[in-house]
Amino acid sequence: MSFSQNDIPDLTGKIAIVTGGNSGIGKQTVSVLLSKGAKVYVAARSLDKAKQAIKELQETRPETKRGLVEYLQLDLSEAKKAKAAALQFRQRESRLHLLFNNAGIMGVPKGSRSPDGYELQWATNVLGPFIFTHHLIPVLRNTAAISSPGDVRIINTSSSGAGQAPKKGEPIPFSDSTVGAGENPASPSACYGHGKLGGILWTRELAMRYKDIWSFAPHPGPVQSDLIRHMGIPGPIVWVLNRIVFKPVEYGALTQLYAGTSPTITADKSGMFLVPLAQFTDNLPHPKANDDALRKKVWDWCEEAMNQHGAGDD
Repeated sequence: MSFSQNDIPDLTGKIAIVTGGNSGIGKQTVSVLLSKGAKVYVAARSLDKAKQAIKELQETRPETKRGLVEYLQLDLSEAKKAKAAALQFRQRESRLHLLFNNAGIMGVPKGSRSPDGYELQWATNVLGPFIFTHHLIPVLRNTAAISSPGDVRIINTSSSGAGQAPKKGEPIPFSDSTVGAGENPASPSACYGHGKLGGILWTRELAMRYKDIWSFAPHPGPVQSDLIRHMGIPGPIVWVLNRIVFKPVEYGALTQLYAGTSPTITADKSGMFLVPLAQFTDNLPHPKANDDALRKKVWDWCEEAMNQHGAGDD
């Protein structure tokens, strides 16, 4: 379908969080939301990088000054820090309309672990967003109760990279207590697949549990960003990829912006996977991406890990 920034309605009065909003498609998403009048929280680890991103947007894109922008300190790699960020937001705001769980990492060195002991991509791309979202559900539901249907949405940035998870045996290695970073760690690409498959599955569970909040898992496509910085690809090859394969961030952000803002989407689409440009699809990147038992297993594992590391409900 044809979709552009012009199709996004006025967002004045809406409050949004964009994780990883200081760079890449996250920064572009922040820019568009601001230009439509939203109040946007740029959630990132580094205050300096967030401030620099905000300064660049306001200097080069004056239309972003239509909205209000705030910084939210967020480190998704550690359970307690993910919870702390959500609680900090709840101290500052009583409403939240749009949660873009956009931040993610890819291709970190084999065997990398989070401070809590999990494979780093899994911790950052699945467990951290799960915990952050869990503690934002109350404010999201309160907002939904006083809003029109579809006004409150969760957008979990996904990837066709879910297809890199194993097709045989365990698609997500829950039997490994580190989920992929044990004595014989999985490859970085397989670990990325674990996380992106997990993201699709817990998005579907979100949609099942919370009918008043619409949840989506959009795949942005190959995009020019620093996501591949850990993969060791030589600079000249990256230069070629950026001109032949990878698309500009303006394009990459459109599918998640569509999922988050389009008034043409209906409730029956909640929980679905999207591909560029702004297309819902049943053609999932992994055969287990619609497995109900695995969907519940991802959710239950995340809940247990959240509680185990002291990041559950008080």
